[in-house]
Formats: sequence, C-alpha cells, structure tokens
Amino acid sequence: MTESSAALNDREFMDALLNLVIPANASGSLPGAGTLALSLAVATGLQADPLLGPMVEAGAQAVREGALSQHTEGLPGMTPEAGTKLIQTQVSANPFFMMGLLRYLYPAYYQHPQVLRGIG
Repeated sequence: MTESSAALNDREFMDALLNLVIPANASGSLPGAGTLALSLAVATGLQADPLLGPMVEAGAQAVREGALSQHTEGLPGMTPEAGTKLIQTQVSANPFFMMGLLRYLYPAYYQHPQVLRGIG
C-alpha cells in the first residue's frame, strides 16, 4: 500500500473499502463490491467529478490514514467490524464522502452482470 499516492488510486485499499460499503450477502449470491474489480471505475468517475471527487478523496484519505494507524496492512488487514467503525468515524468529519462514493459505486455494482444474476 502506497501512502503517498491518492487513496482512490490505491486498489487494495479501495477494494477493501468497497467490500465494507457493499459486503457480500450471507448466501454468497451477491458478491462484495470490492471483489468485482469496481474500484477503477469508481475512482475514474470520482476523479473526473470536480465537485464530489475532491471530497471523496479527502474522506478516503482520512480512512486510509486511520486504518494505517491501527493496522500495519491498513484497511485490507482490519476486521470488517473495525473497518466499518473506522469508516463511520470519518463520515461526520467528511459528510460528502459516503454520498459521493455511493454516487459512483451503486450504478457500477447494480449493473454488474454477476450482481444482476444474483438478484435474479
């Protein structure tokens, strides 16, 4: 994990983040968002968005820094419970972080062929 690059460009971090935002369902018919390789599409959309992009990057960077302060591997090495708690602490400090992330994540996730098959 590269601390100096933009958090949105850190694929390992983003995959872990997306899996926490949309985890796999209990039956496994719907995968976690991070397992579908959506991080590049989400990051690309956000980086092209002059309004939401910088706010989501700031929130993602705060989550990444917080995760690295708690675990040597950062968010990918944390338990889902600890990662979710960390994200929740950043939402109040970065109010547009989750809204902006979901703006690009939901369409990518719910249009993915594997998700569409899982929904039936």
